Amino acid sequence: MKKQVLTVFMAGILTASMSMTALAGWEQEGNNWKYNDNGAYAANGWYWIDGNNDGIAESYYFDNTGILARDTTVEGYTVNADGAWTVNGEIQTQNVAVNNGGAATGGVNHNAGYDPAHPLAGKIDEWNLRISNTGLIGASGIPICDDNVQALLTNQMDKYYIAPVGNSINPETGTQMYVSQEDYDKGVMLENALYQWFCNWLNGMDFENMSEMDRAREIQKVLGQGVYEGMGSLERNGYYSVLIDKKGLCAEYAVTACSLAKALGLKSAISGTGDHMVYYIQVDGIAYMGSNQVLNLDFPTPDYVPFGN
Repeated sequence: MKKQVLTVFMAGILTASMSMTALAGWEQEGNNWKYNDNGAYAANGWYWIDGNNDGIAESYYFDNTGILARDTTVEGYTVNADGAWTVNGEIQTQNVAVNNGGAATGGVNHNAGYDPAHPLAGKIDEWNLRISNTGLIGASGIPICDDNVQALLTNQMDKYYIAPVGNSINPETGTQMYVSQEDYDKGVMLENALYQWFCNWLNGMDFENMSEMDRAREIQKVLGQGVYEGMGSLERNGYYSVLIDKKGLCAEYAVTACSLAKALGLKSAISGTGDHMVYYIQVDGIAYMGSNQVLNLDFPTPDYVPFGN
């Protein structure tokens, strides 16, 4: 079973009641809890709920009658006594920007139907973000970090899969694999951090209505915050290193730039092997080159660049 993710953001006032924190929107029925979202009850799925408006949401599961699952395992995911999804006892959270002007998007206007938990759901076909059964995405084959992060951002949850600890068979590819507890925990942490980063980034701008050059400038800003640093650990995640640790090698900057471009509907390409790697981003049909943390949008590149889809 795949973990379905929906989003509810609400303001709340903390009060104490039994073992469950009572919040505005929460309703108790005997020993059970439901969540009332303006007359509609959360039901039959996972919901990210920011219960006290602190910008941090937790994930909860409600059955088809709207009852909150507590102190159990749902679809392979553990929830604690308060119903929050946990991994090894640690509550999993998602950052959300909250204010009085724009709910989960920090006051930024977005098109009707925009879902801050799946900010790219409305751009799947327009921006070639559909994930195939083989995992290859577009002619370039460069996803937004990886298939799971892209699945979360686009709400293609039928393509979302995390291998459990131990031996298992990937339901999409049919391949056998073994995952240690250490690798599982690390993978969950990296995926959650990158997914949160992209949600915060996309929710913080009206990318749906921005020009291609303005979108490219947003990529330029992100890359420009980093510094060039030689390889520290051969096992480090390049996307995490550039976006969160703000450091990386040329290859890590190149693949991250292409992921950012993918997330903003821009074509990209990578060139170079061995000593150095550069990247290109297409804006209004014109190619611009980047190297490490510097994306040059002042002058088009004279290089011929065969962009994929």
